[in-house]
Amino acid sequence: MKKRMNRAVVAIGSLVCLFGLSAMAAAQATRTSLSDEEIADMAGGPAFGKGGIKDPFAAQIKEALTREPVANNGVRATRHNVSYGPHARNRLDLWEAKSGKPAPLVIFIHGGGFMRGDKSLLYNSRVLVDLLNAGISVAGINYRYWHQDSRGFLASLEDIAHAVQFLRMNAEEYHIDKERIGCYGGSAGAVASLWLAFHDDMADPQSGDPVLRESTRIACAGAMASPSTLDLMQWPDILGTPPMTDEQLKDAVARFGLKDAEEIFSPKGEAVRARLDVTALMSAGDPPVYVFNNEAGGVPKGVGHMGHHPNHAKRIKERADELGLKAVVSAPEIGLVDTSGETLTDFFIRQLSVEP
Repeated sequence: MKKRMNRAVVAIGSLVCLFGLSAMAAAQATRTSLSDEEIADMAGGPAFGKGGIKDPFAAQIKEALTREPVANNGVRATRHNVSYGPHARNRLDLWEAKSGKPAPLVIFIHGGGFMRGDKSLLYNSRVLVDLLNAGISVAGINYRYWHQDSRGFLASLEDIAHAVQFLRMNAEEYHIDKERIGCYGGSAGAVASLWLAFHDDMADPQSGDPVLRESTRIACAGAMASPSTLDLMQWPDILGTPPMTDEQLKDAVARFGLKDAEEIFSPKGEAVRARLDVTALMSAGDPPVYVFNNEAGGVPKGVGHMGHHPNHAKRIKERADELGLKAVVSAPEIGLVDTSGETLTDFFIRQLSVEP
């Protein structure tokens, strides 16, 4: 038990560093057509910036919240702050693409460690404009932060799944092709997108709520600077991280909806870990994914490097290859390069069968 506890401290302490301090130096886009700043917006921004700025992502969020829901091409969101659930943060924006028939939809899930961030980070996005120009509708969603529910991360993830169901239920009104829905994001938004792609359908056909009867399955997912799993017990094998303090461990346990480190190994803890283990959720027949990470390899050089290390991308690719899943994966700093040159927008256009 002591050995297992030490591994828990290593793994969960890493989560405190990753999500408690707001993450990595942003993945630099060398071939995704996205700017460094845009990937920073997706992934949660650097923990420390140039000129002594300690938290530039906070400034990015503050600035984004002053924006109107208008894309860079001047197109205003068709629907703004639509409520998709009971919580105050269950809100979404939707840009409906110009189309003579129901259009595919891509959903943006903001980063920020499930503890901050906002859908307004989408408004200034080049991806938003590119997708609209390709005839793809785009939604941006907010969701509960982990600390707003006793279940921690699972509450955030379940909100995101609920947003997909809500959009599907309103497909006719919103002019959406409910069979062609994709998701993308960076960091927390990235791992949430992968979680949706690999999770079994959470639809409840017997529910009295018509939203919950809708499918949660998506057609494809894009993930920038994503962890490969939120079961942190596996992180030491992926990265080799140093032990953390008991106080850090205590802080992180709450994010899993648990009481203490011992509960990690209880039936409840095992069930939570299984639900959060993204790569273990992968199975034959899951939808294609696009994964990009341009962080340096080797021993993690800082708190933000842990969850965005390129070994996570490698692990996703290895699991996808094992299962025969389609995956465009690049982590050039460790020699993992996709030679197709496909961008994130190209990927969505191809997977959602839209003429470029």
